[in-house]
Amino acid sequence: MDLYDAKDRIAVALVESVFRRARYRVRPFQNEPGLRFIRDDWTPSFHAALVADDGNEREFLIEVTYRPFVEQFIALENQRRDASVFVLARQHWPALRSVVVTDHPEHGRSCFQAVVLGSPRGERLGTVDLADAGEFAIFAHNVADHEELLTRIFAMLSTDKYRHATRV
Repeated sequence: MDLYDAKDRIAVALVESVFRRARYRVRPFQNEPGLRFIRDDWTPSFHAALVADDGNEREFLIEVTYRPFVEQFIALENQRRDASVFVLARQHWPALRSVVVTDHPEHGRSCFQAVVLGSPRGERLGTVDLADAGEFAIFAHNVADHEELLTRIFAMLSTDKYRHATRV
C-alpha cells in the first residue's frame, strides 16, 4: 500500500468517526452484486443514519475520498460537467453525499469538506466545510478534534516515509 492509499483509508476512518461522534449509526456500504459504477475503484464508503429530534430518521450514503488539493480536484470535476463522478453518482443514489479530506486545505478552510452541487460562484460543484454542511448537523468542535488527529497521523506517515527513504 502506498502513502496515498493509506491516507485515503485513514480519511474514511476519520469521517466515520466524525459521524459516530455526532450520534449517527454507521454501517458499511454493501455494493449490489454485479453493479459496476463509473470507475472501477469508486464506491460509496458507508451509510450514516440519525434519528432527528422530530422522530424522523435521516439516512445518507457517504462517499469519502482523500485528495491533497481539493480546489484542483473540484475544478477538474467541474470541467467534466455532467460526466463528473459526483453528478453521475447522485443520479444513481439520491441520498449520496461526498466528503473530501485533505491535508492541504486553503487558508481558513477545513480538512474535511462536503461536496455540494451548485456552488455560489455558479460552478456545478463546490465544497463547504463539513461543520457548515447544515444537513448533517455536525458540531465544529467535532470536526476540529478530528482535524488535529488527521494532522498528527499524516505527519507521522510523512516522517516515517522519509525515514525509510534515507535508510535505503
